[in-house]
Amino acid sequence: MEKKELISNVRYILLNDWDPIGIGDNSNLSDEYDGYIGSIIKILEQKPSVESIATFLKNIEKTEMGIDVVDINSLHNVASKLKEIGNML
Repeated sequence: MEKKELISNVRYILLNDWDPIGIGDNSNLSDEYDGYIGSIIKILEQKPSVESIATFLKNIEKTEMGIDVVDINSLHNVASKLKEIGNML
């Protein structure tokens, strides 16, 4: 998978499946989660478990976004999709 495609796929999941601050279809904010893409790709290259990916996302929500209530089931779904991408690396 080319790097551009990888970034695009991760961005899509972050915006459409994760989206903890509710950006939705606001095209003016479509780069809001781009700062996390590089870290997520590095993690995916290490072939982590779904649980590890979900924990990483949970930590972002809690520490960087200040979200107190995190839906861990939803995070596992997102983490599973990200892991699928990681499996192609």
